[in-house]
Amino acid sequence: MYRRLRAFAAATAFLVHICAGISAASETEAAVRALVTAQNHPDLAWANLDDVRADLERIYESTAYAPLWGKGGRPTPQARAVVTYIAACDARGLQPADYAADFLSQQVQRFDSASADVEGACRFDTALTVVLLRLLHHTEHGRVDPQRLGFGLDAQREAADLQSAVIAIAGSSDPAADIAAFEPPFPLFHRLLLALATYRGLAARTDLPEIADMPTLHPGESSPQTPALKQMLIIVGDLSSDAPALDDQTLYDGDLVEAVKRFQHRHGLDDDGVIGKATVRALQQPFSARVAQIELAIERLRWLPQQPPERFIIVNIPEFRLLAFERDQEGPALSSEVVVGSAARRHETPILHSEMEYVVFRPYWNIPPAIARKEVLPKADADVEYLARNQMERIDGRIRQRPGPDNSLGLVKFIFPNRHHVYLHDTPAKALFGRSRRDFSHGCIRVARPVDLAEFVLRGQGNWTKERIADAMKKGRDNQHVRLETPVAVYLFYTTVIIGRSGELRFYEDIYGHDTDLQKALAQGPPYP
Repeated sequence: MYRRLRAFAAATAFLVHICAGISAASETEAAVRALVTAQNHPDLAWANLDDVRADLERIYESTAYAPLWGKGGRPTPQARAVVTYIAACDARGLQPADYAADFLSQQVQRFDSASADVEGACRFDTALTVVLLRLLHHTEHGRVDPQRLGFGLDAQREAADLQSAVIAIAGSSDPAADIAAFEPPFPLFHRLLLALATYRGLAARTDLPEIADMPTLHPGESSPQTPALKQMLIIVGDLSSDAPALDDQTLYDGDLVEAVKRFQHRHGLDDDGVIGKATVRALQQPFSARVAQIELAIERLRWLPQQPPERFIIVNIPEFRLLAFERDQEGPALSSEVVVGSAARRHETPILHSEMEYVVFRPYWNIPPAIARKEVLPKADADVEYLARNQMERIDGRIRQRPGPDNSLGLVKFIFPNRHHVYLHDTPAKALFGRSRRDFSHGCIRVARPVDLAEFVLRGQGNWTKERIADAMKKGRDNQHVRLETPVAVYLFYTTVIIGRSGELRFYEDIYGHDTDLQKALAQGPPYP
């Protein structure tokens, strides 16, 4: 009888334990479900869940609304790793506050001292899933949609499977590496992260020299600014700290001149060693402003595709440079100076992505109506010989310039269809490529090395050697169209910070004001435009 009572009591206790477990599980499921289906999350400043709702629901449906990030009332090691990553994401050019870094860190500390109650655990769990979804999306695509800024780049591209990614990270042995795998794969991106840390350190220094306004300073002249100039160039790495000192500390000469030339080159200035207003402005630029430039460059790289095409061309507008790449080759296959649209005349070259489809040797220039109306026709009205002298003719009410070496498009143009009707082309005005600032066109891009570019895009297609290309340009038939068997991706891009493979950090002027526009968009905070 006693044994029967003991068995009955044990069975009853077991059933109570099972029922309590079922009750707790039901309570957890109900709490998670309520949070997932709510309009807002109670613990997040970016509370509205519309941007992540579909992935959030699929994630917790797959777990039967069980928590992802807790075990036994404590955060999992993966949860701790993700929270640590979020707290330090400013090193990746992001803002920890956008991802509730303080709240999540406080919750981890609170749960370290006592097991979480069901409601608290569920709120922490769903908050971490929400911010991780947002973090992964921003890591891969950027915070601001470039199309909202009027740029023809598709930052969304092929959306990653964030649902699977979050679930995988929740069970990962290295969550930080899994998150970082969403970052742009370009070497430039990781160089920018290093530069960001360096320039944040410089911006925090309190011993920086002040560069005052000064009269134009030529090599061999003296200035009381010379010691401060020397110190600044050592700080930014253009002058070695071991450079021999001159007897006259105010004399601007020797290694200091060469250091100024390096600084000018890195800032898109004429590297003549003469310190004029533009060089002084660059020297006076606060390091905090350089930090902001680097952060914007990091944001923009997230707009480019994670998997580059087989062959692609990037024109960086503020740098006035074209680079052509083969995906499997290290470094560019071609680098060329370019002339882009004039900022002063508001003929800005657009930011876009397209595919080059064909090349035209010895093209006509079909003069756009606005250019004809404002620039050509007034001259033709004043001079009856103007059109003939410039190889122009009227065709069906329009004006075009006949092919030849004096044609404004030069001897070849490269077409990638786009709504702005811009393209790459040769030019007879070669002297402009020698200038440091090269925004003179109506929006199309003039290329200093058109033969090399034609050879790049026609590579592997017939027998288009450089010799044959040059022959087609100089004495081939007029308006010869050659369609590319494999289109080449073209990105008209905009970044005011570049770091070469040698590690040389280069800053460029924000000629179109796009840095300012992007800064304003980011300053709005989440949800970003």
